[in-house]
Amino acid sequence: MKFIQPGHRSLQVVLALFALYFTGAQAAGSDQPLVSVGTQMITAADLEKVLRSAPFATNFNTLDEKEQAFLRGGTLQRLVAAQLLFLEAKAQQLDRTESFRDELEKFRLGLLHRRFMEQLREGIQLPEQMRAQMKQEFTGNHDAIKAAESAFIADKYRQARIEAIRDLRQRYHVRVYAERFDPGATAETLLLEGDGIRVTYADLLHLPEKEKTREWIEHQVYARGELLLTSKAALDQGIDLSRELDSFSAERLPAALIEKLQAQWIPNDEPLEAYFQRHPEIGELLSRRHIGQLILSSRDEAEQMRQRILSGESLFNLAGQYSVDPYGRQHRGDMGWIKEDRGDPRINAAIANLEDGEISGIIETPMGFHLVTVLERKPGEIRPFERVKDKVRQNFLAEKMSGYLLELEQKYQVVWHLPTGS
Repeated sequence: MKFIQPGHRSLQVVLALFALYFTGAQAAGSDQPLVSVGTQMITAADLEKVLRSAPFATNFNTLDEKEQAFLRGGTLQRLVAAQLLFLEAKAQQLDRTESFRDELEKFRLGLLHRRFMEQLREGIQLPEQMRAQMKQEFTGNHDAIKAAESAFIADKYRQARIEAIRDLRQRYHVRVYAERFDPGATAETLLLEGDGIRVTYADLLHLPEKEKTREWIEHQVYARGELLLTSKAALDQGIDLSRELDSFSAERLPAALIEKLQAQWIPNDEPLEAYFQRHPEIGELLSRRHIGQLILSSRDEAEQMRQRILSGESLFNLAGQYSVDPYGRQHRGDMGWIKEDRGDPRINAAIANLEDGEISGIIETPMGFHLVTVLERKPGEIRPFERVKDKVRQNFLAEKMSGYLLELEQKYQVVWHLPTGS
């Protein structure tokens, strides 16, 4: 079996080969290497893990082998791109910026807080005697029993939460300086402190802008204090978040690099306007046609149906009964609005000059023998830059990112291990 050597293929060609040769049977649960990016190896098992968590995962097994292969190829491309962007973000030391460190710390504190509260909730159990009473009171009503159990757990959890925070405040010797809850306080003003925790007015200034009353400050100080207390308690319990923090960095750093690149590439509208001048087709909205269609399996049957339609029967009623196209039969021949450049060119040519409501002649394609009508048309138009600005931006960024990733592919020595055939 031959393998692709570094630098010999573009990403697009590699993915095409992947779609042709790498089947689900080869991929599932395998440690077979697919591609190395720097020192990081992406295996078939890594790819399958991502596929299982993707939005299309529930429908994946219903696709044919070729469709599955193309989804795998597209997902693999995204994994490689993410790793390239991650390496470049690290090289540019984006992980050392104040903004990234702030995001990482917020994520860390939030996750520790959730872990502490989850453990607190998991420790609450419904007494067997009370469970028996509920079953007796709501005999045969499973939903009512579940609702009663949930209400009991929720009430006990609220009480346990209050008691836990009170205990933590005592354990970590928390002191609150309520006399300093002043909207005019300086950023360095200390509002709450304890063993290893501090809340200053600066900790509140990043919150959404609103009227910072004394009551608002009090609420935010206690909320921040609870977050810090539960996070410290979770750490003291030995909770390890290294895997989660690594995952956060792996996802956030590429996004941070993309944000930086976008700001460089599009400092204002001028690059987009210039791109639009080079690609005016982005603003072109083609004319659309509302199509009705009946597909038959033989020319003789198509001729019979055409005569019935010309004699007054409805193409749509006949399509609902006889069309060999499942979609057309389900929708009674109504194919919806279709752009003039979509669909089979033989059909487009045959209906180009049809009058609205006129029935076409018999059109043969690999699908069968078609009878087509145009119900109505919507003319095309050329839309100005402001109306297609978002689409221009998407196309511009996609083109820039494609070139940028090819540069990173060379910089970080991407080596593909996909089979090119036997």
